[in-house]
Amino acid sequence: MFSKFLLIILMFAKKCFSNDVVSNVSNDMIHLAEQIESGTWVPRVVNGYPAKLGDVPYQIAMKILVSRAKSLYMTFCGATLVAPNKMITAAHCFEEEGRSNCQKLFYPGQASSQLLKNRYAVAGNLYNLAKYSSSDTDGQWRALKRVVYPKKYIFPRHDIAVAYTKHPFNYNNNIGPIPYAKRHTDYRGKCLVSGYGRTGQGKKDLTEILLLANLDLMPNELCGKVHRRRMDLFVCTFSSVTDVGKGDSGGPLVCKNTGDPNEKDKGVLVGVVSGHAKGRGSFFTRVSKYYGFVTNDSISVCALSYHLNVFITIAIA
Repeated sequence: MFSKFLLIILMFAKKCFSNDVVSNVSNDMIHLAEQIESGTWVPRVVNGYPAKLGDVPYQIAMKILVSRAKSLYMTFCGATLVAPNKMITAAHCFEEEGRSNCQKLFYPGQASSQLLKNRYAVAGNLYNLAKYSSSDTDGQWRALKRVVYPKKYIFPRHDIAVAYTKHPFNYNNNIGPIPYAKRHTDYRGKCLVSGYGRTGQGKKDLTEILLLANLDLMPNELCGKVHRRRMDLFVCTFSSVTDVGKGDSGGPLVCKNTGDPNEKDKGVLVGVVSGHAKGRGSFFTRVSKYYGFVTNDSISVCALSYHLNVFITIAIA
């Protein structure tokens, strides 16, 4: 059972923006958590509620092996299913330290099979920790084939990536795609974010289940004033009560009644969880700005060498 409460999450702040990035990650998740918490942190109040199967059928959990003996995997980032073998996520989820700019090093083709080993995209499973299953009874597990992101990516700008699985997901009541935004809109009102991750600083403060939160969006003009820079590549949210937290990176921000030509019953994907600016709320990569890239990623991209850099989280209630 889940009891409702507010929780202060201490968030990592790097310069002005944070994406909770760590480097030189091992398969030991405790060590990973300790690495994340080694920076400068600022408090943030978050709030959310547990999801049920079918609430967000487009939610993907990117998982990494944490116990070979138990075949146990943990979520390290979120993603959004947009086609049977295609997902949208954040570039910084797969960024290698010192190589976030494609101009520093270009990886031709796809990531090596060795680097992709023991990482999966999982749909239809609500749990942060899960045992690998070759059947589709406890969610569908798919090995990653490749990940690409814009050539001009330097966090936080152009923080979006397209990930592909080796085999397609099979759609059902609990697993299915969501359309992504095509038209630039000054989104207003509340939109839905979903994700997994840590709910505190302790080693055992892990979200057990997928969490949802309704966020108040910030008008474009106000967003620019609050962040004191051009924010046309982003969708911004207030963070006074409900917000994304450390570990939601790459996950979806979905809105309804947007007027976007691609919107359907479940809404439309308008943002990808990217980061947080101290005292100014969270920001999401604006998907409509990258419609061409996502639709046809053969244009200027880097193929990402698969190095885990982010440990995800959302708000809890």
